[in-house]
Amino acid sequence: MPKAAIKVVLDTNILLSAILFGGIPGKILDLWRKGIFDLVMSPELLAELVSTLRFKFDFPANLTNEWEKLFRENTIHVLPEYTTKVCRDPDDDKFLDVSLAAKAIYLVTGDQDLLSLKRYQNVRILKPAEFLAMVRR
Repeated sequence: MPKAAIKVVLDTNILLSAILFGGIPGKILDLWRKGIFDLVMSPELLAELVSTLRFKFDFPANLTNEWEKLFRENTIHVLPEYTTKVCRDPDDDKFLDVSLAAKAIYLVTGDQDLLSLKRYQNVRILKPAEFLAMVRR
Protein backbone atom coordinates (compact mmCIF):
# COMPACT_ATOMS: atom_id res chain seq x y z
CA MET A 1 0.00 0.00 0.00
CA PRO A 2 2.79 2.58 0.63
CA LYS A 3 2.91 4.83 -2.42
CA ALA A 4 2.17 8.43 -1.47
CA ALA A 5 4.81 11.14 -1.47
CA ILE A 6 4.01 12.25 2.08
CA LYS A 7 5.43 10.19 4.95
CA VAL A 8 3.69 10.66 8.29
CA VAL A 9 4.16 9.32 11.80
CA LEU A 10 1.04 9.18 13.97
CA ASP A 11 1.79 8.80 17.63
CA THR A 12 0.30 5.84 19.47
CA ASN A 13 -2.44 7.89 21.14
CA ILE A 14 -3.62 9.21 17.78
CA LEU A 15 -3.81 5.67 16.41
CA LEU A 16 -5.63 4.46 19.53
CA SER A 17 -8.12 7.31 19.29
CA ALA A 18 -8.70 6.57 15.61
CA ILE A 19 -9.35 2.88 16.22
CA LEU A 20 -11.39 3.21 19.40
CA PHE A 21 -13.30 6.47 18.96
CA GLY A 22 -13.02 7.73 15.37
CA GLY A 23 -13.31 11.52 15.35
CA ILE A 24 -10.56 13.56 13.74
CA PRO A 25 -7.95 10.81 14.26
CA GLY A 26 -10.35 8.39 12.55
CA LYS A 27 -10.64 10.74 9.57
CA ILE A 28 -6.85 10.90 9.38
CA LEU A 29 -6.65 7.11 9.37
CA ASP A 30 -9.29 7.01 6.61
CA LEU A 31 -7.12 9.32 4.48
CA TRP A 32 -4.17 6.97 5.01
CA ARG A 33 -6.28 4.00 3.93
CA LYS A 34 -7.21 5.94 0.77
CA GLY A 35 -3.50 6.38 -0.01
CA ILE A 36 -3.32 10.13 0.64
CA PHE A 37 -0.18 9.67 2.73
CA ASP A 38 2.16 6.89 3.81
CA LEU A 39 2.10 5.87 7.44
CA VAL A 40 5.44 5.12 9.05
CA MET A 41 5.94 2.73 11.95
CA SER A 42 8.70 0.94 13.78
CA PRO A 43 8.42 -2.48 15.40
CA GLU A 44 8.39 -0.74 18.80
CA LEU A 45 5.51 1.58 17.85
CA LEU A 46 3.47 -1.30 16.43
CA ALA A 47 4.11 -3.44 19.53
CA GLU A 48 3.09 -0.56 21.80
CA LEU A 49 -0.13 -0.05 19.84
CA VAL A 50 -1.05 -3.74 19.87
CA SER A 51 -0.21 -4.17 23.55
CA THR A 52 -2.20 -1.09 24.56
CA LEU A 53 -5.24 -2.14 22.54
CA ARG A 54 -5.15 -5.64 23.94
CA PHE A 55 -4.23 -5.16 27.55
CA LYS A 56 -5.17 -1.61 28.51
CA PHE A 57 -8.42 -1.40 26.52
CA ASP A 58 -9.23 -5.14 26.49
CA PHE A 59 -9.82 -4.93 22.75
CA PRO A 60 -10.83 -8.32 21.29
CA ALA A 61 -7.85 -10.40 20.16
CA ASN A 62 -9.26 -11.02 16.67
CA LEU A 63 -9.77 -7.29 16.03
CA THR A 64 -6.37 -6.44 17.50
CA ASN A 65 -4.81 -9.01 15.16
CA GLU A 66 -6.62 -7.50 12.16
CA TRP A 67 -5.29 -4.02 12.96
CA GLU A 68 -1.81 -5.38 13.56
CA LYS A 69 -1.87 -7.16 10.19
CA LEU A 70 -3.16 -4.03 8.42
CA PHE A 71 -0.36 -1.90 9.88
CA ARG A 72 2.31 -4.56 9.40
CA GLU A 73 1.44 -5.03 5.71
CA ASN A 74 0.58 -1.47 4.70
CA THR A 75 2.98 0.87 6.43
CA ILE A 76 6.57 1.88 5.86
CA HIS A 77 8.69 0.19 8.50
CA VAL A 78 11.87 1.72 9.86
CA LEU A 79 14.42 0.66 12.44
CA PRO A 80 15.50 3.89 14.13
CA GLU A 81 18.61 4.18 16.25
CA TYR A 82 16.75 5.82 19.17
CA THR A 83 19.34 8.48 19.90
CA THR A 84 17.18 11.61 20.22
CA LYS A 85 17.00 13.10 23.70
CA VAL A 86 15.04 16.37 23.50
CA CYS A 87 11.66 15.71 25.15
CA ARG A 88 10.86 16.21 28.82
CA ASP A 89 9.34 12.70 28.72
CA PRO A 90 12.04 10.46 27.21
CA ASP A 91 9.31 8.07 25.98
CA ASP A 92 8.24 10.72 23.46
CA ASP A 93 11.66 10.83 21.78
CA LYS A 94 10.92 7.57 19.96
CA PHE A 95 8.38 9.34 17.74
CA LEU A 96 11.03 11.83 16.67
CA ASP A 97 13.50 9.01 16.02
CA VAL A 98 10.98 7.13 13.84
CA SER A 99 10.19 10.34 11.95
CA LEU A 100 13.87 11.04 11.30
CA ALA A 101 14.65 7.46 10.27
CA ALA A 102 11.86 7.54 7.68
CA LYS A 103 12.53 11.10 6.56
CA ALA A 104 8.89 11.76 7.43
CA ILE A 105 7.51 15.20 6.75
CA TYR A 106 4.97 15.22 9.59
CA LEU A 107 4.53 13.88 13.10
CA VAL A 108 0.91 14.06 14.25
CA THR A 109 0.39 14.09 17.99
CA GLY A 110 -1.66 15.51 20.81
CA ASP A 111 1.30 15.40 23.19
CA GLN A 112 2.13 18.91 24.41
CA ASP A 113 5.83 18.13 24.90
CA LEU A 114 6.15 17.21 21.24
CA LEU A 115 3.82 19.95 20.01
CA SER A 116 5.83 22.59 21.84
CA LEU A 117 8.77 21.78 19.55
CA LYS A 118 6.67 22.67 16.46
CA ARG A 119 9.46 21.30 14.29
CA TYR A 120 12.35 18.97 14.88
CA GLN A 121 14.96 19.05 12.16
CA ASN A 122 12.86 18.63 8.97
CA VAL A 123 9.79 17.18 10.70
CA ARG A 124 6.75 19.41 11.31
CA ILE A 125 4.87 18.47 14.46
CA LEU A 126 1.14 19.06 14.20
CA LYS A 127 -2.08 18.52 16.12
CA PRO A 128 -4.53 16.13 14.42
CA ALA A 129 -6.92 18.94 13.41
CA GLU A 130 -4.05 20.96 11.89
CA PHE A 131 -2.85 17.98 9.90
CA LEU A 132 -6.35 17.10 8.70
CA ALA A 133 -7.01 20.67 7.56
CA MET A 134 -3.67 20.83 5.76
CA VAL A 135 -4.16 17.52 3.96
CA ARG A 136 -7.67 18.45 2.86
CA ARG A 137 -6.45 21.69 1.21
